[in-house]
Amino acid sequence: MLLRLPLILAAAATFALAAATTLATVNGKAITTLDASAFIAKAIPGMTFDKLDPKMKRQIVDQLINQHLIKGQVAKSGIQNTPQFKLAYAALRDDLAVDMWMKQQMGKISVSEADSKTFYDANKDKLKQGGKLVPYEKAKFEITQFIKMEKFKATMTKTTDSLRASSKVEVKL
Repeated sequence: MLLRLPLILAAAATFALAAATTLATVNGKAITTLDASAFIAKAIPGMTFDKLDPKMKRQIVDQLINQHLIKGQVAKSGIQNTPQFKLAYAALRDDLAVDMWMKQQMGKISVSEADSKTFYDANKDKLKQGGKLVPYEKAKFEITQFIKMEKFKATMTKTTDSLRASSKVEVKL
């Protein structure tokens, strides 16, 4: 079994590379089906390029061509070297890092079946739709997400309180 694993991985990698068909080239750079699927997945999660009808495929390829051409024009403009761009990029980079860190913290939070069921039982009066109690299995996902968010808020409050306590903070209002 262990000997077959590298063969399976190699075959999968070959298939993935073979599956990337060139749809267009712009100044010698290929735009592939992988590029198109990544582009469409941002707009419609779960959608892939191969599921689109020919007209939509052409529109996506045209958008990718235009995007590539604009990126080239932006690079030629030198805007990346301006102080304004550098400041905006630094702020964006910092915001992205915070966002990724917070998602990482959120991923560490778990909600047990017992917690979810306890919440359901304690809030049956609020879990009605059309006058009828929503079954636990239908409400479970939303309940779990709600509890997870509440735990996350509590964790972030505790974290910021701790950071404030160990830092010198001066509010000058």
